[in-house]
Amino acid sequence: MREVQRISQRLAFVIGSVLFLGLIRGNSGSASINRIQKHNLELLSEQLNRGWHAFCDAPVDEGVMALFDGINPSDARLHVMTITNQSIQLPIKSIPEIRDFDINPERRTLIYVNAFHTADSYFSVQEHLMLLQTTRRDLNVIVVDFATNVAQLYYTVRHHLSVHGYSIYKLLSALTDAGISAEDITLAGHSVGANIAALGADLYAKGNKRQVAQLIAIDPATMCRTTDILVRQGVASRVVVLHGEGDVFGVRVPLGHVDIYPNGIGYFPRKKLQPGCETKICSHMYPFVLFMEALIEGVMIPATKCENWAKFRQGDCSFENTLNIGLIYPPNSKGLYFCMTQPNPPFTYMEHGLRYKTRQPEAANVQA
Repeated sequence: MREVQRISQRLAFVIGSVLFLGLIRGNSGSASINRIQKHNLELLSEQLNRGWHAFCDAPVDEGVMALFDGINPSDARLHVMTITNQSIQLPIKSIPEIRDFDINPERRTLIYVNAFHTADSYFSVQEHLMLLQTTRRDLNVIVVDFATNVAQLYYTVRHHLSVHGYSIYKLLSALTDAGISAEDITLAGHSVGANIAALGADLYAKGNKRQVAQLIAIDPATMCRTTDILVRQGVASRVVVLHGEGDVFGVRVPLGHVDIYPNGIGYFPRKKLQPGCETKICSHMYPFVLFMEALIEGVMIPATKCENWAKFRQGDCSFENTLNIGLIYPPNSKGLYFCMTQPNPPFTYMEHGLRYKTRQPEAANVQA
């Protein structure tokens, strides 16, 4: 009997020890996974500063990243306004419910596609977009966010471009079904978001035999693969490209009906940084801030048509074909446009009385 008790006690001790060791190992495994994920996020943030190729090729552990929430296409978010002037967040699957919110067919509609993330508070994308929604109540402003953090951005640019583009297509379809005219819709997006917006606009055009009025592509990303650069003239009735960096982040070549090059940056390969910027990622964000300043603060940032940046600097342009960065562009605007801006808000030089003027011929040349 005592032998049976000793065996039972020993067995209980062994079982308890095994369970305890399993618990320890489980906790250790969990801690190890968290450490790997922390390293993943630090590595992605570090590589993003070097450009898209470094970011896309970052040696992260995707197996571990897949264990954490926030990286699936269903984790994307819609931000819409209520009639009480409140911005609320919805899951992307709520697209069919969009008509239940403050969407007025009498207003023009702006869909902003966010697919870029930076921890820099000065360039806080989400804060700017929330302010845009609450400020521009003359518009139906809908924000689609595919990059609330660096991990979601990684999966967006590496794996989810097609499905996110399809989501934009479904959103456009839901809006037009709710009575919004395609001719009153502007799609806008920065970086990767510009290419997602272009894909959604293209899918909508092919599926409905009509185009949205406008795509504003803000420094479209060069992406992991050049085949994923989807901004082009045919996806919307008017395509406006606002360039910014033109090297490791943004596309340098003209892609739209209108291509605007603030300060000529991005027009020439590896040209200097935007005013006030010390990094290329800052230059990539710079046109986004210009666009927000124009829409939120109503700042006029004029750009004028010119054959190239060198002639613009020399004053060898007519300066009659001028437009302002924003949502509204003259119907006849087409080609390359250049402007000069400041390092800090309000960015425009117009507050100092700057006006673009054609250089007058020298007296000697006139006499000749």
